Amino acid sequence: MSVAPPVTVVDLTDPADEGLEIAAASHIGPVRKENQDAFAATPLEGRTGIGLLLADGMGGLPGGAEAAAAAIAEAVAVLSAGDGTESSVAAAVHGANAAVGALRDGMGGRPGTTLTLVTVRERHAVIGHAGDSRAYLVRDGAASVLTSDNSWVGEQVRSGALPPGSERRHPRRNIITMAVMGEPIQPELVHLDLNAGDVVLLCSDGFWEPLEDDQIAGLLDTPGPWTAVVERAAAAALDAGATDNVTLLAFRVGR
Repeated sequence: MSVAPPVTVVDLTDPADEGLEIAAASHIGPVRKENQDAFAATPLEGRTGIGLLLADGMGGLPGGAEAAAAAIAEAVAVLSAGDGTESSVAAAVHGANAAVGALRDGMGGRPGTTLTLVTVRERHAVIGHAGDSRAYLVRDGAASVLTSDNSWVGEQVRSGALPPGSERRHPRRNIITMAVMGEPIQPELVHLDLNAGDVVLLCSDGFWEPLEDDQIAGLLDTPGPWTAVVERAAAAALDAGATDNVTLLAFRVGR
């Protein structure tokens, strides 16, 4: 009898920064043969802030795991040498895109990945995004999506052609319209001022698809050790019927 692997949980809190609690959780899910999600945390130049990154390799194409790893590695290198401003975040996404392009040239095919990252400095966050992973803000018991799904269904929902919620159920929801693949992209950039108690979540579609936004809020707007909160959230997505890799990377602002 096979035994499902446990959720992998990582405490990424930096002891030098008492303002944020940071943790990540990841699971291969019940269907995939490989976990193609990747994540990382890195201090900004001079330890003036922190960068958090999440990538979801495109599972329908060969090289998804390699693309996610290459994108994360290059984006970390750029962020760690930068100041976390919008230009630094944009440079990190473009650098990751170039790295995946080089990977494509070496291995052939069309490997690709989503990439969602956030820098935090002096309670101000800058988010860079391409693909259908998401960034959420959980504030005062409610969850709001900070990024746009770069997918065919996401575009149809924003145009009014499909109703909200189709992103979770429509049969064409996995058609991605922009990702980190080495081709020209214009990443989405979002600014956010943070309040005490805020939670910012980066997650792959394997996490957000099986959960409604109010469920995500309820899972993360919870007291207790942050690693335990994040682990329970990943387990809840699996219990709700997740079929893809499930990964979330989240921080909570101290009160």
